[in-house]
Amino acid sequence: MTKRKLKGYVLPTLYLICISIIIISMTLISRNLQPTNDFDNDYVTDIVTEETTPVVDTVSIIRPYANEAVNTSIKFYDKDSTESEQEKSLIYYENTYLQNSGVVYTNQEDFEAIAVLDGTIMDIKQDEILNTVVYISHNNNLTTVYYGLKNVNLKVNDSISQGETIGLSTNNKFSNEPSSMLFEVNYNGQVINPENFYTMDISDLN
Repeated sequence: MTKRKLKGYVLPTLYLICISIIIISMTLISRNLQPTNDFDNDYVTDIVTEETTPVVDTVSIIRPYANEAVNTSIKFYDKDSTESEQEKSLIYYENTYLQNSGVVYTNQEDFEAIAVLDGTIMDIKQDEILNTVVYISHNNNLTTVYYGLKNVNLKVNDSISQGETIGLSTNNKFSNEPSSMLFEVNYNGQVINPENFYTMDISDLN
């Protein structure tokens, strides 16, 4: 029987074919093992968005002064308070007692009156008894009034930021103290107690 001898190039060719098959097989297996991205990205985004609680900036109402030495001299007149409290809430001027529509703040020295909230200067008046009176509109329902000021360098329609200086307190005829200011809050056409106003949520006053 005659033996056939393989030509020299046959074995190397077979080796190359086998190696190619192995490489192609490993590549296919590797692709099949990779994680798929067949989930709905929009759906996940919607879920995350729905479960996220939005952060809301809250604005706190501040007092109309920053000087810690300022005191309350005459409180707001509340028709539902006791007779004793009502007596402490009367302004005496020229032999007449007047119900206080705000709060009178006093100090031994002049102090800065500041805006309790952002707003717009609605009006500025000069009064023989109350000196300079400044009206600030904060929204359609809320207005604050500062009675008994001096050195007011503002004009009507000026915008004013919370904490910005409006003017200075001064010696006023509605108070026996060296320097004073009367602060009033008008909401929906009614005066409200400023001391209660400071603790209110501004969103409830729109």
